[in-house]
Amino acid sequence: MTTTEHADDDTDPTALSIEDARARILAALAPLDACERLPSGQARGRVTAIDILCPMDVPRFRASAMDGYALRHAEHDRTLRVTGRSLAGHPGADRLPEHGCVRITTGARVPDDADTVVQQENVARDGETVRVTVAPTPGLHVRAIGSDYSRGSTLLARGTRLAAAELALLAAHGLSSVEVRRPLRVALFSTGDELIEAGETLGPGQIHDANRALLEALLAGPSVEIDDLGICADSLEALERTLDAAHAADLVVASGGVSVGEADHVRSALEARGEIALWKIAMKPGRPLTFGRTDQGQAFFGLPGNPVSAAITALMFVRPALEHLLGLPTSGLPPLRARLASALGKRPGRVEYQRGVLETAPDGEARVTTTGLQDSHALGSLARANCLIELPLTSSGAAVGDTVTVHPFAHFANPPL
Repeated sequence: MTTTEHADDDTDPTALSIEDARARILAALAPLDACERLPSGQARGRVTAIDILCPMDVPRFRASAMDGYALRHAEHDRTLRVTGRSLAGHPGADRLPEHGCVRITTGARVPDDADTVVQQENVARDGETVRVTVAPTPGLHVRAIGSDYSRGSTLLARGTRLAAAELALLAAHGLSSVEVRRPLRVALFSTGDELIEAGETLGPGQIHDANRALLEALLAGPSVEIDDLGICADSLEALERTLDAAHAADLVVASGGVSVGEADHVRSALEARGEIALWKIAMKPGRPLTFGRTDQGQAFFGLPGNPVSAAITALMFVRPALEHLLGLPTSGLPPLRARLASALGKRPGRVEYQRGVLETAPDGEARVTTTGLQDSHALGSLARANCLIELPLTSSGAAVGDTVTVHPFAHFANPPL
């Protein structure tokens, strides 16, 4: 291989594929067993610790799915007398007289011997009699007992994140409390002598630490509590003190100090006080990723120091690890395909994630364009983006009009329902 060819290739034979790295990480983590019981109204975003069984049939009675008239299907072709009404919360008589029907509203109890509800638009009423104008099928608009959930069936499986629909299910079935996994505790810190807190005055060669703000917002939630350990200086002694301070955490996340420079001590500290399982991934940004365990048995992630690299490695590896520890599925939503509206450069050898803006073109086609500068320090490219554009390992870039794989940021978020 010539020097020019080597410069155009980004292959590192010692780097793991994204899939292999993720599989190794998840295989090394056992979901937590500790749980607690909470009022259902306080459990949004938490994860069920057990299968929740349905305590009752829903609906508990045969209910109307429409406003209309409840009748016997065998009599639908006769003139029927309206003998009463059944309203939601105010059921009428249990039985119908011969050639009778009742006015009924949505959700109301259907009389025992009525088997069909004809919606009001399909009935002609004359005083206290009605005539069906559109022949119904038997059982039309009658909700059967237990047609949503039957008593004893699984209402919510273990490992379900409780969002709006799940909380509504609990309420609909009269469940006022729920057994959930306790929140994960994640210790978070940044490393680097160049870093200072936002709000402090910058000195020569210093920058404000953005990574803790970024990673806390990316990882924290109702089921994940962040223990912010601040900024750690570039020394083995400082790292050891910080690791000691993380003793109560389930998982430790550090950013910076994972490369091979003279001041990059994270790997050395972890080797001295734990073990390293992997430390290099065939992806860009984010090749230098360290995963292992501390000497206290905690899972440890050492993320790159550049903020875009830290964000993408957290999305691809740390968030799936947290989901796995909580007993949640980690597969996520499938990526989309979109037409490229701007050319993208790339060297083969790594899977590359470039920041993009995904939108619907006037013709209805999904199109994506770059946010500009793709350097791993460029937070602006992340703030302007709403997706990641994935370019394959062997790709040398993509031209305008090519169809590319796109990961919308919304796919990484918890479901609103």
